[in-house]
Amino acid sequence: MKVLETIFDIIEQGLGVCFVLLMFISVLLQIFYRYVLQSPLTWTEEAARYSFIWTVLLGAAFAVRRKEHVAMNILFDRFPKSVQRYVTVMINGIILISLIYLLPVSWSFFSFMKNISAPTLNISWGFLFFAAPLSIALMTIHTFIRLVKDR
Repeated sequence: MKVLETIFDIIEQGLGVCFVLLMFISVLLQIFYRYVLQSPLTWTEEAARYSFIWTVLLGAAFAVRRKEHVAMNILFDRFPKSVQRYVTVMINGIILISLIYLLPVSWSFFSFMKNISAPTLNISWGFLFFAAPLSIALMTIHTFIRLVKDR
């Protein structure tokens, strides 16, 4: 289980930090070139946007693993502990079914978009759209593990 945790940390946190840094550097470069050199770069906005998308989707998977997503527990906390357990399993089951449904949909969209190039960076949009199936796959794994643990 520790090996899986390390792999998840590398993917979710390691890649997430890399994309945050790329986004930060892109924005700083744009500011410097636009206001200091008076010659704005065309690719920095696109690089920052793609990095932001990757950061958000990897962060969503990380939040699912750490149980950090926003939750409204006002009603849930009033249930007896035995009922809370069943409600938790039911909610995680619904989430798991939804993620399993979304995985092939996101993969097919990625497959379609990988043949199209981004306007200024001239890289495949598959790079951008691969973030969705990867994130959904990670969330599916995390939700399945939680569902097994909670049962």
